[in-house]
Amino acid sequence: MEKETKGARTRRYLYSCAIELFREKGYDHVSVDEIVKKAGMAKGTFYIYFQSKAEIITEMLRQYDDYYDQVAASMGKEMSVDQRMKEIVRAACRFTQDVIGLDLIRVLYTKQLQAGKEGKRLLNEDRALFRIISGLIEEGKETGIYRREFDSEALTMLILRGIRSVFFEWCSSGGNVELTEECLWALEVSARGFRLA
Repeated sequence: MEKETKGARTRRYLYSCAIELFREKGYDHVSVDEIVKKAGMAKGTFYIYFQSKAEIITEMLRQYDDYYDQVAASMGKEMSVDQRMKEIVRAACRFTQDVIGLDLIRVLYTKQLQAGKEGKRLLNEDRALFRIISGLIEEGKETGIYRREFDSEALTMLILRGIRSVFFEWCSSGGNVELTEECLWALEVSARGFRLA
Protein backbone atom coordinates (compact mmCIF):
# COMPACT_ATOMS: atom_id res chain seq x y z
CA MET A 1 0.00 0.00 0.00
CA GLU A 2 1.31 3.42 -1.00
CA LYS A 3 2.08 5.80 1.85
CA GLU A 4 -0.07 8.94 1.85
CA THR A 5 1.93 12.14 1.37
CA LYS A 6 1.62 15.14 3.69
CA GLY A 7 0.02 17.10 0.83
CA ALA A 8 -2.59 14.39 0.24
CA ARG A 9 -3.36 14.29 3.98
CA THR A 10 -3.76 18.08 4.06
CA ARG A 11 -6.06 18.05 1.03
CA ARG A 12 -8.15 15.24 2.53
CA TYR A 13 -8.40 17.06 5.86
CA LEU A 14 -9.49 20.33 4.24
CA TYR A 15 -12.06 18.40 2.23
CA SER A 16 -13.46 16.63 5.31
CA CYS A 17 -13.67 19.91 7.26
CA ALA A 18 -15.50 21.57 4.37
CA ILE A 19 -17.96 18.68 3.98
CA GLU A 20 -18.67 18.68 7.71
CA LEU A 21 -19.42 22.42 7.61
CA PHE A 22 -21.53 22.08 4.46
CA ARG A 23 -23.65 19.43 6.19
CA GLU A 24 -23.95 21.54 9.33
CA LYS A 25 -24.77 24.92 7.75
CA GLY A 26 -25.51 24.29 4.08
CA TYR A 27 -23.05 24.90 1.25
CA ASP A 28 -24.14 28.51 0.58
CA HIS A 29 -23.66 29.48 4.23
CA VAL A 30 -20.03 28.35 4.51
CA SER A 31 -17.05 30.50 3.49
CA VAL A 32 -13.46 29.51 2.76
CA ASP A 33 -12.53 31.46 5.92
CA GLU A 34 -14.74 29.14 7.99
CA ILE A 35 -13.25 26.05 6.35
CA VAL A 36 -9.66 27.07 7.11
CA LYS A 37 -10.60 28.15 10.64
CA LYS A 38 -12.11 24.72 11.30
CA ALA A 39 -9.04 23.05 9.78
CA GLY A 40 -6.66 25.28 11.77
CA MET A 41 -4.82 26.32 8.60
CA ALA A 42 -3.99 29.50 6.73
CA LYS A 43 -6.24 30.61 3.88
CA GLY A 44 -3.30 30.38 1.48
CA THR A 45 -3.02 26.67 2.29
CA PHE A 46 -6.58 26.13 1.11
CA TYR A 47 -5.77 27.70 -2.26
CA ILE A 48 -2.76 25.44 -2.72
CA TYR A 49 -5.14 22.46 -2.82
CA PHE A 50 -8.42 23.94 -4.09
CA GLN A 51 -9.01 26.81 -6.51
CA SER A 52 -12.33 27.65 -4.89
CA LYS A 53 -15.01 26.39 -2.53
CA ALA A 54 -16.81 24.96 -5.57
CA GLU A 55 -13.83 22.68 -6.26
CA ILE A 56 -14.73 20.79 -3.07
CA ILE A 57 -17.73 19.55 -5.07
CA THR A 58 -15.38 18.27 -7.78
CA GLU A 59 -13.46 16.42 -5.08
CA MET A 60 -16.78 14.94 -3.97
CA LEU A 61 -17.12 13.36 -7.43
CA ARG A 62 -13.70 11.73 -6.98
CA GLN A 63 -14.91 10.32 -3.66
CA TYR A 64 -17.94 8.86 -5.46
CA ASP A 65 -15.70 7.23 -8.06
CA ASP A 66 -13.35 5.75 -5.46
CA TYR A 67 -16.34 4.34 -3.58
CA TYR A 68 -17.83 2.76 -6.72
CA ASP A 69 -14.51 1.15 -7.55
CA GLN A 70 -14.30 -0.30 -4.02
CA VAL A 71 -17.85 -1.68 -4.24
CA ALA A 72 -17.19 -3.20 -7.68
CA ALA A 73 -13.97 -4.82 -6.44
CA SER A 74 -15.82 -6.34 -3.46
CA MET A 75 -18.54 -8.00 -5.57
CA GLY A 76 -17.77 -11.64 -6.16
CA LYS A 77 -18.18 -13.33 -9.53
CA GLU A 78 -20.59 -15.78 -7.86
CA MET A 79 -23.11 -12.91 -8.01
CA SER A 80 -25.06 -12.77 -11.25
CA VAL A 81 -24.70 -9.76 -13.54
CA ASP A 82 -28.18 -8.59 -12.52
CA GLN A 83 -27.31 -8.93 -8.83
CA ARG A 84 -24.10 -6.94 -9.29
CA MET A 85 -25.99 -4.29 -11.27
CA LYS A 86 -28.50 -3.93 -8.42
CA GLU A 87 -25.73 -3.85 -5.83
CA ILE A 88 -23.89 -0.99 -7.56
CA VAL A 89 -27.16 0.98 -7.79
CA ARG A 90 -27.86 0.31 -4.09
CA ALA A 91 -24.32 1.50 -3.33
CA ALA A 92 -24.90 4.72 -5.31
CA CYS A 93 -28.04 5.42 -3.30
CA ARG A 94 -26.42 4.52 0.01
CA PHE A 95 -23.41 6.78 -0.61
CA THR A 96 -25.63 9.63 -1.82
CA GLN A 97 -27.95 9.49 1.18
CA ASP A 98 -25.54 8.61 3.97
CA VAL A 99 -22.25 10.22 2.94
CA ILE A 100 -23.01 13.10 0.57
CA GLY A 101 -26.49 14.13 1.68
CA LEU A 102 -29.38 16.03 0.18
CA ASP A 103 -27.93 19.55 0.36
CA LEU A 104 -24.67 18.66 -1.37
CA ILE A 105 -26.41 16.73 -4.15
CA ARG A 106 -28.54 19.81 -4.77
CA VAL A 107 -25.37 21.91 -4.92
CA LEU A 108 -23.78 19.40 -7.31
CA TYR A 109 -26.74 19.59 -9.70
CA THR A 110 -26.90 23.38 -9.43
CA LYS A 111 -23.20 23.70 -10.27
CA GLN A 112 -23.73 21.36 -13.23
CA LEU A 113 -26.58 23.51 -14.54
CA GLN A 114 -24.58 26.72 -14.07
CA ALA A 115 -21.56 25.26 -15.89
CA GLY A 116 -23.72 24.51 -18.93
CA LYS A 117 -22.04 23.00 -21.99
CA GLU A 118 -18.59 24.08 -20.83
CA GLY A 119 -18.79 22.10 -17.60
CA LYS A 120 -17.63 18.53 -17.24
CA ARG A 121 -20.66 16.29 -17.56
CA LEU A 122 -21.54 14.15 -14.56
CA LEU A 123 -22.61 11.28 -16.79
CA ASN A 124 -19.71 10.31 -19.00
CA GLU A 125 -17.50 7.37 -19.89
CA ASP A 126 -14.64 8.63 -17.69
CA ARG A 127 -16.65 8.17 -14.50
CA ALA A 128 -16.45 4.97 -12.46
CA LEU A 129 -20.19 4.26 -12.39
CA PHE A 130 -20.40 4.53 -16.17
CA ARG A 131 -17.42 2.20 -16.59
CA ILE A 132 -18.76 -0.37 -14.11
CA ILE A 133 -22.31 -0.51 -15.51
CA SER A 134 -21.01 -0.60 -19.08
CA GLY A 135 -18.72 -3.50 -18.13
CA LEU A 136 -21.63 -5.38 -16.56
CA ILE A 137 -23.74 -4.87 -19.70
CA GLU A 138 -20.87 -6.19 -21.84
CA GLU A 139 -20.55 -9.21 -19.56
CA GLY A 140 -24.30 -9.74 -19.78
CA LYS A 141 -24.11 -9.72 -23.57
CA GLU A 142 -21.19 -12.15 -23.62
CA THR A 143 -22.99 -14.59 -21.30
CA GLY A 144 -26.27 -14.43 -23.20
CA ILE A 145 -28.28 -12.55 -20.56
CA TYR A 146 -28.63 -9.27 -22.47
CA ARG A 147 -29.45 -8.55 -26.10
CA ARG A 148 -26.41 -7.96 -28.29
CA GLU A 149 -28.04 -5.59 -30.77
CA PHE A 150 -28.03 -2.59 -28.39
CA ASP A 151 -24.95 -0.43 -27.93
CA SER A 152 -23.54 -0.89 -24.41
CA GLU A 153 -22.64 2.76 -23.94
CA ALA A 154 -26.13 3.88 -25.01
CA LEU A 155 -27.72 1.40 -22.59
CA THR A 156 -25.41 2.57 -19.80
CA MET A 157 -26.41 6.18 -20.44
CA LEU A 158 -30.10 5.19 -20.41
CA ILE A 159 -29.72 3.50 -17.01
CA LEU A 160 -27.71 6.39 -15.56
CA ARG A 161 -30.23 8.97 -16.81
CA GLY A 162 -33.01 6.99 -15.16
CA ILE A 163 -31.11 6.88 -11.87
CA ARG A 164 -30.20 10.55 -12.12
CA SER A 165 -33.83 11.51 -12.70
CA VAL A 166 -34.74 9.72 -9.46
CA PHE A 167 -31.93 11.57 -7.68
CA PHE A 168 -33.37 14.83 -9.03
CA GLU A 169 -36.86 13.93 -7.77
CA TRP A 170 -35.35 13.02 -4.40
CA CYS A 171 -33.70 16.46 -4.25
CA SER A 172 -36.74 18.42 -5.39
CA SER A 173 -39.02 16.57 -2.95
CA GLY A 174 -36.75 17.36 -0.02
CA GLY A 175 -35.83 13.71 0.40
CA ASN A 176 -39.43 12.43 0.32
CA VAL A 177 -38.73 9.87 -2.40
CA GLU A 178 -37.57 6.35 -1.50
CA LEU A 179 -34.26 6.74 -3.30
CA THR A 180 -33.03 3.13 -3.36
CA GLU A 181 -36.43 1.61 -4.12
CA GLU A 182 -37.12 4.06 -6.97
CA CYS A 183 -33.63 3.70 -8.49
CA LEU A 184 -33.91 -0.09 -8.45
CA TRP A 185 -37.30 0.21 -10.14
CA ALA A 186 -35.80 2.51 -12.83
CA LEU A 187 -33.03 -0.06 -13.35
CA GLU A 188 -35.51 -2.95 -13.60
CA VAL A 189 -37.75 -1.16 -16.11
CA SER A 190 -34.70 -0.30 -18.26
CA ALA A 191 -33.28 -3.82 -18.02
CA ARG A 192 -36.55 -5.40 -19.20
CA GLY A 193 -35.92 -3.79 -22.57
CA PHE A 194 -32.52 -5.41 -23.13
CA ARG A 195 -32.69 -8.61 -21.06
CA LEU A 196 -33.22 -11.78 -23.11
CA ALA A 197 -35.05 -13.86 -20.53
